[in-house]
Amino acid sequence: SFVGQNVGANKIERAKKAMYVGMLIGSIFGVFIIGIILIFGNEVSMIFTDNTNYAFQSAEYLKGFALETILTCILFSYMGYFSGHNKTIFVMIQGIAQTFIVRLPMSYLMSIRPNPSLMLIGLAGPSATLFGIVINLVYYIVINKKKKTKEILID
Repeated sequence: SFVGQNVGANKIERAKKAMYVGMLIGSIFGVFIIGIILIFGNEVSMIFTDNTNYAFQSAEYLKGFALETILTCILFSYMGYFSGHNKTIFVMIQGIAQTFIVRLPMSYLMSIRPNPSLMLIGLAGPSATLFGIVINLVYYIVINKKKKTKEILID
């Protein structure tokens, strides 16, 4: 909504800054959370169960998934930026693409490997999000290049 308000007020640079600040703040918290998961994963998992085997397996999955805490901040900042620019169809399509092109196939492939690992299965989430970030970054560059081209033609 913040981006949409600034776009409506024709404060595009402020909308971009909001996206970047969201990425930065979220990433700082993400680094902190990754540290906690990597160092205290078993203890975090023990909050939810007394079964040490379940906690160990949960911690293994969290180690694979931990990078998601940073990547999601970046991806969601892009998605908010594009939603604020009324590019909601793009946001929906890229989300569906992430799920069906990367997340589900990678989860499946990691689970059918010999000696499957919950850590590797957990990597499906961050892999899909990284794919989404690349799609969003390319779209962001294309949109900004088109805007600059229009401005040059108008001037």
